[in-house]
Amino acid sequence: MTLRRSLKRQIAFLAGLILALYPRFALAAAPEAKPVVEIPSPRQDAGSHWEGEVVSRSFEVRNVGTGELRILRVKPG
Repeated sequence: MTLRRSLKRQIAFLAGLILALYPRFALAAAPEAKPVVEIPSPRQDAGSHWEGEVVSRSFEVRNVGTGELRILRVKPG
């Protein structure tokens, strides 16, 4: 086998190997899906109440990210 033919085979092999592995590298380099919390009105005035009175408020919470948002704990501020 001539040197030129051997070199062509080696280049073809390396090119095939790179093309075969490229999708794996492309997936590994893709950004990770992350949740992003958005609360349109994070503060609300509950008004005046008697001490010991139970007050309840609702907040709208949105996930504007691409990953799954899991709310595991909520504490009053």
